[in-house]
Amino acid sequence: MLIVGERINSTREKIQEAIGRRDRAFIVKETSRQVAAGATFIDINCAVTSGDEAQDMDWVLSVIQSELPQVNICIDSPSYIAIDRAIKVYKACGMLMINSITAEWSRIDNILPLALKANAKLIALTMDDKGMPDTAEDRVKIARLILDRVKSEGFDPKNLYFDPLIRPISTEPMQAREFLKSIPMIKDLGANTICGLSNVSFGLPDRKLINSNFLSMAIFAGLDAAILDPTDKLMSSNIRAALAIVGKDDYCADYIKAFRDGNLV
Repeated sequence: MLIVGERINSTREKIQEAIGRRDRAFIVKETSRQVAAGATFIDINCAVTSGDEAQDMDWVLSVIQSELPQVNICIDSPSYIAIDRAIKVYKACGMLMINSITAEWSRIDNILPLALKANAKLIALTMDDKGMPDTAEDRVKIARLILDRVKSEGFDPKNLYFDPLIRPISTEPMQAREFLKSIPMIKDLGANTICGLSNVSFGLPDRKLINSNFLSMAIFAGLDAAILDPTDKLMSSNIRAALAIVGKDDYCADYIKAFRDGNLV
């Protein structure tokens, strides 16, 4: 399963402070912890800082690639200008992912050429100019529109990851069901699925418990990737257990190794 480590995000106060004071050691430590915990990609989001997003993104990316040249990077920004600059700064040996496009054609027009040029994987949110859909069927309709468009431009569907966008079950109790229902339907289109977990538990106590159980259900439904904190031991343990249960961990080898290494809760 592909894991995108979410901790280098400027909405986190400590990350925002580290970016502001240009604390290289802190950024490298946060990145290294995620890689050691099993992150496949490291997400970098600098959209919320006191400085210039593009310059902050450039600095963080330069720091990470200078210390960890093999690391895979997910460039996460609402600004295609910041994404373009980050791609130009990236000189390391790893893979790139871009987060994200939607069914708003202007965003695809700006970002898809960048993904094609950089041979990057691409996250697509199942939303359009009307917002987020309520049903699994409407999520799939949007996914099909996006998929047809990117394929027409020569983008390989194997590099496309759809996020069906989970909403808080505290206010919309049926949305988790619709999300889970949409996963195999989207995969039937020939693309991958990915999930950002945090919204599902918004407004509830003990959010990690909700998040980890929801992720296990999503893995059973066929989820291919997740954006999360890989240093969260409960979450990582649930992932290993779920993959073993659904037959995606041959002879439970990874689960057994994690137990022997003391990495299960």
